[in-house]
Amino acid sequence: MNKTPQFDVLTIEPEHELRFVGPFNRPVVTVMTLRNNAPSTLVFKIKTTAPKRYCVRPNIGKIAPFRSTQVEICLQPFMYDQQEKNKHKFMVQCVLAPQDADLSDLNKLWRELEPTQLMDAKLKCVFEMPPSESNAENNSGGNNTNAGGSVAGNATASQSAAESLKTDASKLSDEELPPSSLSEATMQIETLAVEIKEIRELNIELRKENLHLKDQITRYRSSPATKQINESYTPVLAEKQIPVFYIAIAIAAAILGLLLGKFLL
Repeated sequence: MNKTPQFDVLTIEPEHELRFVGPFNRPVVTVMTLRNNAPSTLVFKIKTTAPKRYCVRPNIGKIAPFRSTQVEICLQPFMYDQQEKNKHKFMVQCVLAPQDADLSDLNKLWRELEPTQLMDAKLKCVFEMPPSESNAENNSGGNNTNAGGSVAGNATASQSAAESLKTDASKLSDEELPPSSLSEATMQIETLAVEIKEIRELNIELRKENLHLKDQITRYRSSPATKQINESYTPVLAEKQIPVFYIAIAIAAAILGLLLGKFLL
């Protein structure tokens, strides 16, 4: 940082390096803190050698006297290689705003400034992997290096990796699942088993009841006393027949009437 004769105008934290901790298959954010040590407003602008790889918010701004602000720097996802050397750098430029300056449009103000008025500081970017991730990278790199070796060596390496995974899984199960959690999980499983058994029994009963109802409907439809739909009415044979006794009486009455009619006439 270029300095004024009396004091440091701007304090940057971190001072020399911006650290980004992986994994880098997702966006990684680090924070830079800028503090204005001057009694007047400070205008700053942040630049980088790899603008397509980073998103800076804000990349230009102003800081009130003796106040501070934070800048978020987001590294975009990429394929990380430990063997690749990182040359990304950031530069923080600042200037004390003139008393008559219009601070509503900082980009316009920045264009009107002379390069000799600017103070700047440079920070380099450092990429780090968590210990577990770095070990995984090293293991995978070792396997790739030995790919042209013997098959027995690869089998031994894969077997050791499997054993280490089993050991890690057992450690995680012991650490992350205390006895109380295991007992609660067992109780929940037993409760679910009882509920499933009850649901199955209820399903069996409903099926039996359904079959019984179907059987009753079949018997009802096949019964002779049941009148089918659209069946024409057929009277019983006894309703069609007239007793012979009543026919004889009617004939006798008719003959008697004829005889009486003759005598009376």
